[in-house]
Amino acid sequence: MSGERRFFRRDRLTGLIAIGAVGVLCVAAVVFGVGMASAKYHLADVGGWLTSSKKGELVHVNGLSGKVDGKVTLSGTAGHKMRVIQQNGVVLIVDETTGVVSRVDPAHLNVVQGVSYRGAAGMQVVSGSGAAYALDQVKGSVQRLDPMTLATQGDPISLTGPLGSAAIDGNATLWVPVPANGQAASVQNGRTGQPIGVGRAGDDLSLTIAAGSAVVTDFTTAESLVLGDGGVRVKIKLPSIVAQLGKGKVTAPPTTTEGQLVPLLAGKSLIVVNSGSGSVSSVSLQLPQHQLTTPQVLGQRVYIPDQTSGSLLVYDSATNRMAPQVPVTGKPGTLEAFVKDGLLWVNNPDSPKGVVVDGSGAHKPVQKYTGKVPGGAENPIPKGTDDGQDNTGQDNGDHGDNGNTGQDNGGNDNGGKDKGGHGRLPTPRLPIHPTLPKPTIKLPTKSPKPSFTPPKTPTAHPTDTPKVTPPNKPTNLRAAAQPDGSIKVDFQPGGGGKATGYKLITPSGLTATPAKIAADGPDYTFTAKGGTCGTEYVFAVAATYQNGDHESDVESDQSDPTLSCTQPDAPSGVTGTGTTQGAKISWQAPPNAKGVTYRLQVSGPKSYTKSNFSGTSVTIPSIWKNGSYSIRVTASNGAGGKTASVTRTLTGPSHTYGIHNGGNPQDISYMWSQASSGSGIVEKIKNANSQTVVVDCQKIGTQYNHPNGKAAFSGKLYDHLNHNGRIGYMIGYLPNTPHSPWQELAGPTIWECAG
Repeated sequence: MSGERRFFRRDRLTGLIAIGAVGVLCVAAVVFGVGMASAKYHLADVGGWLTSSKKGELVHVNGLSGKVDGKVTLSGTAGHKMRVIQQNGVVLIVDETTGVVSRVDPAHLNVVQGVSYRGAAGMQVVSGSGAAYALDQVKGSVQRLDPMTLATQGDPISLTGPLGSAAIDGNATLWVPVPANGQAASVQNGRTGQPIGVGRAGDDLSLTIAAGSAVVTDFTTAESLVLGDGGVRVKIKLPSIVAQLGKGKVTAPPTTTEGQLVPLLAGKSLIVVNSGSGSVSSVSLQLPQHQLTTPQVLGQRVYIPDQTSGSLLVYDSATNRMAPQVPVTGKPGTLEAFVKDGLLWVNNPDSPKGVVVDGSGAHKPVQKYTGKVPGGAENPIPKGTDDGQDNTGQDNGDHGDNGNTGQDNGGNDNGGKDKGGHGRLPTPRLPIHPTLPKPTIKLPTKSPKPSFTPPKTPTAHPTDTPKVTPPNKPTNLRAAAQPDGSIKVDFQPGGGGKATGYKLITPSGLTATPAKIAADGPDYTFTAKGGTCGTEYVFAVAATYQNGDHESDVESDQSDPTLSCTQPDAPSGVTGTGTTQGAKISWQAPPNAKGVTYRLQVSGPKSYTKSNFSGTSVTIPSIWKNGSYSIRVTASNGAGGKTASVTRTLTGPSHTYGIHNGGNPQDISYMWSQASSGSGIVEKIKNANSQTVVVDCQKIGTQYNHPNGKAAFSGKLYDHLNHNGRIGYMIGYLPNTPHSPWQELAGPTIWECAG
């Protein structure tokens, strides 16, 4: 335990400070140099917090208007790299330069707690669903925190470092990729769960929470795995380009996405994984050679931050086109993007500019340096005690029309210079037009004689042909496997010269429908059939055009490698039954079960795993102990698999047996309350050899020695039975069960009792 605690010793992290009551109350005064704020502020419900590193500020932006409606000054942080964690009303600000983590009180626009993590290289703090944790990603330690006070809760947990970026799912479970073990570790309420194998030791792993579920992407094996029900629920095979690009060349959202879509950027390939259905689509985009960061999905559009141009590249998946870019700063710099409250928030922490994008694609610019907001330079936090009242006496919404004064501040769009004339319209000034001189018109004195030169007849050259402008090559090839085993390939015309049509260039053995698409479409989609599930295929589209007396074509770039199938649905109707041959597990095949194999995992009092079989039922001779079992059945093909998971109580069948070895009719045979001859007596049975009992299970208990010293009648095996409605245990040599020697468990003919 001392090794675990060392993670939070002062000499390693300058202490994870457990904040006492006095420290909690003093932090705001230390940060701001004033007493606690007396006013309460109402910020927009649909809003987000953005950092201004240059000024050492944290601003709150109204998501509907794009206006700043609150500001917190973080004393001594100007120029520091800051990170905001905001979810479910909890707002944490992480100073990654000093290692100080603080909580922001939105109601009073101040900082109410601060904890130091100085010197903790690789420190990550995560919060969500009412839980919070601090992780030392280098050393592999995890410490639970109180999300409101940041105080430690319980002892730290040791994992194998280095750790991947962690996140909290919708059930308040912390998920942590552990690449060294090829596992995903889980922590709930400060306690570790059973780790889940998601790859091989040393694989490059990334974690995203999509629609509340943990999704681990293994860039080394090109797979995405949706976790749940104690294991991998969905396995999705990705295009091989993910593995081919190498470590650090593919990006995925490192925290959360509000929907089920997880976008991956692999070079110029945009891959979108649907964690719900398990479908994958991949499109090769014409992207600039710029510094691009992790894409974000909002609605039907994918937004790619371009840090070279200071803008967002926009791909519309509904039309398979690149939409107009969204300007952010218009110059090179860091762009931070995240989705919250159904809006995309993009921020440059070193610039006054940001942008908010809604689900329709409309965007509003953000000006963070305005001072006319609560907490700003022109509207500072009032001093005094908190009496629970709003003492501002004013509406701090968007700082537009103030009504009674007639003053329109315009949301500070003009740098605070436009005062609107204080309610009075200015007197218009008419332009002054100077007197223009009269024009002087000069007429020709003599009309010129027309001249005429007859045109020369051009010399005919039979070998000359009209110059033809070929069309540009088609773009945006997007390929996606379909449930029926076909591949849908759509594209966009490239423009340029006049095309006569388009044809799909398919790999050998595949056929395309239609054979040709007209130049004017209107649909630019081919369907390729005949592929083998698990095999990747690459396509191109050729634009044909009339080149003199013959037809030529211009071929597109190749599509991303694409599988010809999707993974099957999960099996249904999973059941478990105890038989005299062992546990029998059965299920129903999914509707798209062609070419499917199954993997069965049973865990409980006894465990069993079997892979790569095609039947829909298995009898397991090694499982013959009563109890609760977790049963997982995975249906898989070359594109991945989906798992059905159930919990079932398995109990062996009961059998009726006669009693033997009971001695004379006057002798007494006993039923005990426990598997011990010294426990309470349930029943005394005379003339036992004439009786029958119903045995449902057996148990190894305490040693029984026969009064006559007969070794053949001594042992530890007891039968659990029912005799005329009385339930208890009987020493195993009395019921005439079909096994020998009686001192050993008879399973699976008779199952072992639970517990």
